Amino acid sequence: MKILIAILLFLGVSTHVTALRSGLNSDGAQPGSTDGILQSIENANVTRTGENLLVTRKDARTPIEMVFTRCQGLGVRYEENQWWVLPINATGAQVDANRALWILPLAATSKDHSWHLELDGGDLSAKKTESGLTVTLRAKSVTLSRAEARPHSDPFGHRFSLEFADGAELEEALAGFYWGTILPSVVEKTMAASFPYHSGYVLSTLNVNSYAGSYPAVDHEFQIKGRLAMGSEADLDVVRRMIELQFKLMNDDPENLYRMPTSVQPDGRREYHVRRNSQDNRQNAAMFPLTGNIEVMEEAWRYYEARKDAGWLRSNIGNLEHAAGWILSNTDQYGRVWSDVYYEDQVIKDGRVTQAQAFAARAFVLLADMEDLLGRRDEAARFDGAAKKMADVLVAPLPMGYWDAKNGRFIDWVDRDGKAHDHTHLLANELPVVFGYATAEQAAQVRRLIDMNAEEFERFPSFVAAKIADYDTTEIGSGGPYDLCAAGRYWYWDAAFRESQQQSEVLLDQLKKVAAEGAKNGYFMSERYDMDHVYYIDGKDAHGAEKYYEYPNVFAAVLIQKLLGLTIPADADVSVAPHLMSYGNVELGIPEYALRYSYSQDGFVLKNLSDKPRRYKVDLSAPGFAATHYRLRSRSQSGIVGARCTLTLSAQEEARWTPVRTN
Repeated sequence: MKILIAILLFLGVSTHVTALRSGLNSDGAQPGSTDGILQSIENANVTRTGENLLVTRKDARTPIEMVFTRCQGLGVRYEENQWWVLPINATGAQVDANRALWILPLAATSKDHSWHLELDGGDLSAKKTESGLTVTLRAKSVTLSRAEARPHSDPFGHRFSLEFADGAELEEALAGFYWGTILPSVVEKTMAASFPYHSGYVLSTLNVNSYAGSYPAVDHEFQIKGRLAMGSEADLDVVRRMIELQFKLMNDDPENLYRMPTSVQPDGRREYHVRRNSQDNRQNAAMFPLTGNIEVMEEAWRYYEARKDAGWLRSNIGNLEHAAGWILSNTDQYGRVWSDVYYEDQVIKDGRVTQAQAFAARAFVLLADMEDLLGRRDEAARFDGAAKKMADVLVAPLPMGYWDAKNGRFIDWVDRDGKAHDHTHLLANELPVVFGYATAEQAAQVRRLIDMNAEEFERFPSFVAAKIADYDTTEIGSGGPYDLCAAGRYWYWDAAFRESQQQSEVLLDQLKKVAAEGAKNGYFMSERYDMDHVYYIDGKDAHGAEKYYEYPNVFAAVLIQKLLGLTIPADADVSVAPHLMSYGNVELGIPEYALRYSYSQDGFVLKNLSDKPRRYKVDLSAPGFAATHYRLRSRSQSGIVGARCTLTLSAQEEARWTPVRTN
């Protein structure tokens, strides 16, 4: 009876429980219905250790067996000096894990909790059955703990918490998106284990009956942004493998041009050159011919920032230069990048695209920085020169450049006949400002433009253009008028613009809208094209792939990086630049961050939760302290600092900023 009592005490429920079958037997506990998805534990003694249960094998010749019902699982494996996550969704699927296993209720809103099995030696197998999950443990013991239906943690149990107004809603959405979409999309060692390209193969939609490919052009960029924001060692290993898959696909280009394909399919087919006709069959354009090559430079830089792995960067600098070479081969003598379609796969853009021009200029700056970091001065100068040329022509007026001086905005794209196309495109106008290329006058006009069209852009973050209805059948692709309204890829950069303008209220509102929408459907999100607005008046707010990667990943990135203000820079361990709208506390136990900060009327407090010294860049210019200077106090230093400062905190050390207010 002690085994059952231990479980019941751990769960905090009454000891009056009806056993499922014959009650407790000599081999282990068979908890009642109040134990939720956990049905039985065989061949084990169960004892309580603090908040956890220690499950110890009784007969060393026989494995421990656990049975769970109405659930899904995710294993954690360490192999080949890297971490792998192993989602278990399909009946009959089995995974072998050597570090941990998570068992989650099927529904994100379930009242049942999830279970975390943490191994210290040995391994386990988990098999999905029609009724649930059967776990076979080949280990002396395993630690068993519980968490929310969607754990508020990374795969290693490192917790996150957001204690401020609206924080509980955002925290729940982050957990729902992370465990519902972001982690299950990684199928490298499960569904993709036998694919010709398996390492780094991440799904764009969990509905594999619709799309089972992996999409290096566009989709990888935002899969990577979400995983970098989460920052666990498992997420960072997935990011590295995704980037290396992109390099592999570039090197396998049959034309030896180092093109990044639009997609790679389960059978290994690679789509390097995809063309699409317009609805009226009068125009034709290539889909994403340069997109992946431009994106991978930022991805590589961000990965370097996260891990400071100069060896990895040096071993792949040649791949990055090959990516740049393909872009330069499509750039004219004036620095104009003839990108064709970028981001929008149902809009015909046969020519030079403003957002692509901005992204390319920034990518070449990052490549020059990477070359410089590696001591490759000549290469750095060459790519920096290319970046400057691209940036200069970006802000030049039409017809040579992209600025419409008459209407005071950047146009969307210019076709190969020299005709400018413009429907007040969101990113075409925001990116030159975000990246610092726009002149002061251009930036001012763009801000006015965004404000004037805020209602249209912010129907749901973030609409592609203000004048959706103006796209004609020559501009819309043959697949239909998709990509003309809200998309997570636009939201990420719109959020970057809002952050740059210190529009914290807009950031919070965007996050709340997405969290509320996610909650309606168990934190799964579909492609959100048109949204019952112009082209599809059918009462539905989503048209496209179901259980899509985009909004869940972008939500994680916008919440953590833009609102909470936590990023990993190249020259520090963590950058802290909060954009909170209310007082409260933020804690991220994930080792990448390992911090807690508090924001109150009295000031700002930051604590290093790690077991080693860490260097922080802190920016308090966004919170409304109405102060330009602060009194900084910590165990090791004291003095007056500005809104931005850099400091090092020893293990578990705390620093406090008190605003210096003048009358």
